Amino acid sequence: MKKQVDLRGLSCPEPVLRAKKIIDDQTVSSVEALVDSEVNVQNLERLARSQNLHVKNESLGDHFRVSIDRKDGGNALEDHKSEHANLQAAKSQVKTEVTRGGGTVVFISRDTFGQGADHEKDHDFSNNLLNVFLQTIQQSGLKPRAILMANSGVKLMDPASATYKVLSDLKDGGTTVLVCGLCLDYYGLKEKVPVEQVTNMFAICEYLFAADQVINP
Repeated sequence: MKKQVDLRGLSCPEPVLRAKKIIDDQTVSSVEALVDSEVNVQNLERLARSQNLHVKNESLGDHFRVSIDRKDGGNALEDHKSEHANLQAAKSQVKTEVTRGGGTVVFISRDTFGQGADHEKDHDFSNNLLNVFLQTIQQSGLKPRAILMANSGVKLMDPASATYKVLSDLKDGGTTVLVCGLCLDYYGLKEKVPVEQVTNMFAICEYLFAADQVINP
């Protein structure tokens, strides 16, 4: 069964959550979703890849169409009940495996290292300390699977920030560096961050729950 859904005008992470609810229905073989930003396109593509599904997108002027299809074309969904049961069992096993083996994830939820930055001088020191922390990760050869930023932590991705270069170096070294799009909107930074690095709360949760360990400096 093919399903179409209009996700335009929805705030992050609602488009991804609604799309996931649809593709979790095993009777649905493909989904066509309409979204109104490139960020939502990227988010849906990440969702599709995480579920091992085919995905493509098309620009339609002021919005986009994202098509997500099961690799088997949904044929298995029309087979015998025993085959459907095997599919469900395999899906359950994949979900179990996703909860481990996710490496180390650094989750940064503020633009300071720890707390105690009540005064401007303290904030500047704590912000610099966070930069030193990131530089230490990069220079020591430690390689987290991902660095995720939310809340005021997204300020670290401002090109004018002292932390911007080290985050770019970590990304170039193979670490996934992603930033909460909703938070970027709040702090007026969305236009300063590449679309492919803007993510949503659902994807952040997936990284955190799959991680072997989460570091929150």
